[in-house]
Amino acid sequence: MVINILGFARKKYKMVAQSSAIYALKFLGEENLELTIKFVNKKEIQRLNKEFRNIDKVTDVLSFPATEIKAGEKMTEEYLGDMALCLSKAKEQGKEYKNGTVAELRKLVIHSVLHLLGYDHIKDEDYIVMHKKEEEIEKYISNLEK
Repeated sequence: MVINILGFARKKYKMVAQSSAIYALKFLGEENLELTIKFVNKKEIQRLNKEFRNIDKVTDVLSFPATEIKAGEKMTEEYLGDMALCLSKAKEQGKEYKNGTVAELRKLVIHSVLHLLGYDHIKDEDYIVMHKKEEEIEKYISNLEK
């Protein structure tokens, strides 16, 4: 498994992002994949959000799958895709939700990994499936770190 980390962030946050992606993929039985996580600033995430989603605002994380896959299917390609992660937005949300930067960063990486693997939350029933999977992965990681 290869998790490429790009952009500027403290080593601590890079390690949290990397380990969260690794643990999420292991939990999902997808261990021979490669993906890239790029830490970006608010200006860059807003530009990407506008360019790719036609939404001109800052967001926390964007996912760019390398291939189309349905949720729950096994990957047949080695490269999973890319994610752009706005650390300053994660820090703000960590304060807002009172869970801290590390927990928020972990949550965003897990969320993005699921998107890269075909999960979505547009329809209510898809949201329920994806949210449950996020919670299962967060619990799995939490138990590993005890």
